[in-house]
Amino acid sequence: MKIYLVRHGQSQWQVSPSEDWDTSLSPLGHEQAGHLGKWFAEGAPLDGTSRLSVGSVVTSPLKRARETAGHLCDSLGVTAGVQPTLKEAAFHVVSELPKASAPFAPWPAEPLSERYRDFRAQARTALEELTRRAEETGQPVLAVTHGGLIKTVVRTIAESDTFCLKLYNCGINEIEWANGRWRVVHINLWDHLPPALRTT
Repeated sequence: MKIYLVRHGQSQWQVSPSEDWDTSLSPLGHEQAGHLGKWFAEGAPLDGTSRLSVGSVVTSPLKRARETAGHLCDSLGVTAGVQPTLKEAAFHVVSELPKASAPFAPWPAEPLSERYRDFRAQARTALEELTRRAEETGQPVLAVTHGGLIKTVVRTIAESDTFCLKLYNCGINEIEWANGRWRVVHINLWDHLPPALRTT
């Protein structure tokens, strides 16, 4: 069972931060999303034997994710469902994670903030919904969502809040359930993006 978690393309907020977190894609973000859609539509080869394939597409309700999903769906000839649990946190998620004083020092015993615990519960629910969809359809599901949500999903399956990831716009992250365990297959797969279009 495969689940693709795709971060949206570059947003206007990333170019010019403001009080409005729900901004549209920048022109470069639209270009990134166009490359993403084309790559999936072509069934891009991942190696000598496997290719990307998608059974269904779902998206966060926020503009930058819906617009990214729009490019993907136009290329694939499908319609994206909106999944509210894929929405990004209303705060900077990494600032809520524990910090150690050195690489191998003990982690602090302070409890995580309530808002992070609530967001982590949302990420778990999002993963449960994606898993159910993949199981019911028997095909890979692709979710267009946000960096904070994707990182928290990965922390959820790892059962650890002691690490973070750096994710790129329109990067493809793949997880799968196989042989009784979660596997992280790809982080930041970006073969579809020319170097000039690779942004964080």
